[in-house]
Amino acid sequence: KDSLCSADLMWVLRPYLQWLQNIDPHFRVEPQPVHFSDAKKADDISVFGFLSLNVNDTLIVDRSIDPLFQQGDRILRINDVPASQYLQYCYDDRHIYPFTLLTNYHYAIITALDYKIRLARKGNILEINTSGFPWKDVYLKLNRQREFQSRIFKDAKTGYFSIGEFYPNNNLLIRKLRTAILQARREGCTSFILDLRGNLGGNGHSFDRLNRSTIPYLKNERLKVSPWTLNDYDFLTSDMLGSVVEVPSQHMNKTIYLDQQLYIPGMQYYVLMDKDTSSIAASFCNILQYNGAALLAGEPLRRNALKYGETGGARFGISGLYLCVSTVEYDEYTRAVDGVLMPDIAIPYVARDYLSGRDAMLDKLLEIIESNPIN
Repeated sequence: KDSLCSADLMWVLRPYLQWLQNIDPHFRVEPQPVHFSDAKKADDISVFGFLSLNVNDTLIVDRSIDPLFQQGDRILRINDVPASQYLQYCYDDRHIYPFTLLTNYHYAIITALDYKIRLARKGNILEINTSGFPWKDVYLKLNRQREFQSRIFKDAKTGYFSIGEFYPNNNLLIRKLRTAILQARREGCTSFILDLRGNLGGNGHSFDRLNRSTIPYLKNERLKVSPWTLNDYDFLTSDMLGSVVEVPSQHMNKTIYLDQQLYIPGMQYYVLMDKDTSSIAASFCNILQYNGAALLAGEPLRRNALKYGETGGARFGISGLYLCVSTVEYDEYTRAVDGVLMPDIAIPYVARDYLSGRDAMLDKLLEIIESNPIN
């Protein structure tokens, strides 16, 4: 007869939910605020303006739209609550947005009018007060900081391009990527890094313009028939509801036919990935590795990152709990071991490696490339 608030219920269920996520990485149950006072509407809720990197339960500022916070700051307390306590209520993600951190901890996103943040910076302990920014602005501006970021690392003769997400229409992304690769080649680069860390996926539109030949992709595909998927395929009927069915060959992309004229030769390609690289971004990494088009660098992807995709979601009653789960099961051609896609170049790291404000994984990959130059 006991009752729990949503946040504590999530905390109690966390081991079971993490077990389910180990089966399907898309699986999430997240608390969603459903009631707001007149003074604080949903779109105007303020959060602190930085994205956190979670390394072994140490919370580090990864990038920020607020000049008060710097990359490499270690977050110790938020409104007198230890950062470790916030993390107990969250999934073990590598990259954590402020609204995710706050919502999971007793809906602190609603109750906090401003934020007192205690942090460690280069050996000093600082306490910073901020009223924050509207959460939608924080999300968009943090993403824009990384979107299509292009750089040249001359010492390593390496170009760089970050892809934060894939879109329903990837034409702009692909044009910018081709421009970045061509510019790197003009400047004498012989290597090129695609950064997909933290890329949660999106859409595979125009992937055929990113590689060099005809490649195998899928062996089989299965579909869970539900109200969310019934209208997605014309071969489904209402009497199939609740069943798992094999997708007919004509509805699958078993082979990807690529435009070889668009391939840019003369480069060794690398893809940076981490455990948050998921969904279509995980498949992108897998396709490149399986077909020998690029070397994967970083850390292993989550188990079954390639196995499931397409999602359906629903909100449950007045609790505000939102469930997200995959609806499709894929069987890709892959070198993954026991469902885990492994990097060709493993780059381990600890929290200390990021406290200087540097990007430890990227720095290590550049060091490896520079020490093994391509003639």
